[in-house]
Amino acid sequence: MKNKMALKLLTTFGTSLLIAAAPQQSAAQSVPSVKAASSMADFCEKGQAEYPGGIAHMHPSFKFNICWWLEDAGIEARTFDEVVGALPEHTGPSQPVWQATFSKPAQMYAERARAAAERGDNMEASAAYKKAAFYLRMNRIPKRVPAADLHATEQAYAALGKPLQRIAFKTGGKEFMGYFRTPSTRPSGDAKLPTLVILGGLDNLKTEMIRHSDYFAGRGFATIVVENPDTGENQLGFHPDSHVMFDAIADYIKQRSDLDASRVAVYGWSMGGYLATLGGLKNDLYKAVVNIGGPSDSSFGSAHCMIAPAWIVAPYTMFANMDPRTTPRQTMCNYYEAFQLSRQLKTPTMAQLQKPILMVNGIHEDLVSKDEPSSLAALGFNVTQLVYGGDGHTAELHMREHFDFTANWLMQRLKVAN
Repeated sequence: MKNKMALKLLTTFGTSLLIAAAPQQSAAQSVPSVKAASSMADFCEKGQAEYPGGIAHMHPSFKFNICWWLEDAGIEARTFDEVVGALPEHTGPSQPVWQATFSKPAQMYAERARAAAERGDNMEASAAYKKAAFYLRMNRIPKRVPAADLHATEQAYAALGKPLQRIAFKTGGKEFMGYFRTPSTRPSGDAKLPTLVILGGLDNLKTEMIRHSDYFAGRGFATIVVENPDTGENQLGFHPDSHVMFDAIADYIKQRSDLDASRVAVYGWSMGGYLATLGGLKNDLYKAVVNIGGPSDSSFGSAHCMIAPAWIVAPYTMFANMDPRTTPRQTMCNYYEAFQLSRQLKTPTMAQLQKPILMVNGIHEDLVSKDEPSSLAALGFNVTQLVYGGDGHTAELHMREHFDFTANWLMQRLKVAN
């Protein structure tokens, strides 16, 4: 692995495309000037560490996810640059000009997909549906169900004869949806499958985590992909108690005769790493936890919260059901202190302390507290840390490498044959 450094973890949350124009003293303060790329093409080539400010004239949340969204959709970064070239500076998804800009290519590709399906060209139909889904995703608003994006992605996989199996889970009177997927090559005989529960970041749809599911399914895991609370098709509110969603998933796994309930792990990406860690520790079914760039303890402390970048604080405030334009930052910080792992697990059991946790990130992580390693050590948890040099939040430039590392790590902990 190139530029890899085995350091203590730097952790963080997921991102939302919400843009908040806010008073100076509100939760969404002004953003300091940092180096930005001239285009999405340049940024995707060199990454977050080279351009901590993301892409010039675009909101800083574009630092994350979109390069691999484009790759998964089969869209060149330069094509995206052409589409957004006419957008006014710092335009956001809630504005008509933004919606119109991305609706046009979404409709074009949706029409191509339907035409390809009618003539029986399923490969072309799938490819066009994926492109339509990408542009529809760009138009979604946080905390609203993005039906068009989900539907287009599901059509893309159905066209290839690989439908995404929808599973409904319920807990506390609330429902959330997941995709259940099995490996294309099943083990011989009656061998049961190890299972990995995959959770995306704040405002990440389950459709955005399919590349993760594809990889781990290729390594022999059944996967269940779900969304964070208050995101996509998850009706739960976003707060620590929502870790009970992992209890509902555990009950489902135990009922399936084809899944091995003794070999189950949970994998959380970005903000999903928090609930994955909390839920994975609290339920004994989960034998290992993977946290990719997610928070745990000191990232929720007031000391860090007061200096976190304003553009990410704004969506945190929104997910706390507060108005980022008027809420004092200290009020929002006080709210999130209750999320700290040390408060949620005041007296960890020996089983919780011994449960293996893998934490992966980039050394240039720029959103969360750098004190997370000492916080986790003080709590006494069993943590393996993998940090990549020359990379930022969730080490996206090294994604394929840490997929490999994670799969091998999981196989050792769950005693899965490679």
